Amino acid sequence: MALLTASALGKKIKDNEIDSLYYFYGHDTAALESFTKRLINKLCPGDAQMMNFHKLDGKNLDIPRLADACQALPFMAERVVVAINDLNMDTVLKDDGDDLKKILGDLGEATTVIIYATGVDLFKNKKYLTDKNKRFADFCEKHGTVCDFAYKRASDLGKSIAAYLSKSGCQISKNNAEYLANLCLCDTAFIQQELEKLAAYAQGREVTREDIDLLCIRRIESDGYSLAINILRGNAGMVFTRLQELDMQNYEAFEILGIIGFSLTDIYRTKLARSSGLGYADVAKDFKYPRNREFAVKNAYSECGNISAERIRQTLEILSQTDLQLKTRSQGKSGDMLTLEQGLARSMALRC
Repeated sequence: MALLTASALGKKIKDNEIDSLYYFYGHDTAALESFTKRLINKLCPGDAQMMNFHKLDGKNLDIPRLADACQALPFMAERVVVAINDLNMDTVLKDDGDDLKKILGDLGEATTVIIYATGVDLFKNKKYLTDKNKRFADFCEKHGTVCDFAYKRASDLGKSIAAYLSKSGCQISKNNAEYLANLCLCDTAFIQQELEKLAAYAQGREVTREDIDLLCIRRIESDGYSLAINILRGNAGMVFTRLQELDMQNYEAFEILGIIGFSLTDIYRTKLARSSGLGYADVAKDFKYPRNREFAVKNAYSECGNISAERIRQTLEILSQTDLQLKTRSQGKSGDMLTLEQGLARSMALRC
C-alpha cells in the first residue's frame, strides 16, 4: 500500500491504521529493532503472546510453519502476529519464494506479518537493495507497508540526544549534540551506548565537548574528514598523532588511507561546487549523499574557501599513488604504516 518514512509509519500506527503486512529494512538497525518490538507489543500485548505471537527465523524459513501461523485464528485476542527476522531473498529458493508470496498475498484481517532485517545485509551498495530484495520489497509495498529505516540527520538526532540527557538530569548544547551524532555517524545503536556513558559521567551537569572527546569511542569513519582537512592545512602534529592512535588500535594502513581519500573526495566536490557558485545542498543532491553524510559536504563548504582546488587535486594524486604502492608492495603492518606516513608527509609539504 505504501512506502513510508519511520516518522510517517509511527503516526499511522499511533492512529491505529494497521496493515496486515509490514516489511522493515535499513541501515539504522537499532531504530528498526526498537520500532519492531514496540509494534509487536502494541498489536499483541505480552499476556496474549503465548498463543498469538509467532517468531520465525528468516535465514531458515519454515514455509509450512509460516502457513500454519498465518492461518491460525486469534485466541482471546484481536489478532495473530507473525514476525520474520532476517529474511534475505537472495538466499531463498524460487519455489519457497513463490509459496511465501502466496501466503503473504492472502492474509486474513486478523493476521499481521512483520518482516524485519537486523542481522543480514540486503543492500548491493550503500543505498539500494539487491535486485531480489527490491522486487520483494515492491511486492510487500503492494500488499502492505514498507519502511526504510535510514539514518536520520544529525540535527534530528541532536534533539533526541538532548531529550535523553534531559531525562537523566543533564543538559547538552545543540552544537555538541549534533557533534556527538556525527561522531557516531548518526547510528542510533552507537549513540545510545555513548549517551549512557556520558549521563553516568556528567552526573546531572551539562555534557561538554571535552566530555565527548574524552569518553566516546571515535569510529575511524568519523576521522576521515578531520584528517583530510588537516592534511590540506599542513597540520602535521594533529595528523601524525591521530595516525599513531589508529595504529595502536590495530587499523591497517590501507583502511586509514581509504577513509582519508573518501573525505578528500567530498572536499574536492564541495570546492568545485563552491567555485561554480553552487551550495553544499547541490552537492548532496547531485551525488545522492545519504542523510547521515550530508554533514560532510556542509562542513567542507565552510572550510575549503582558502584551500585551492589544485592543492586538493595534487593531494588526491599523491594518496592515489600511495594506495597503489600499499596494494602492490605490501611490507607488513609496520612497513605499510611507514609508506602511509611518507605519503601524508609529501601531501602536507605541497606548496600550492
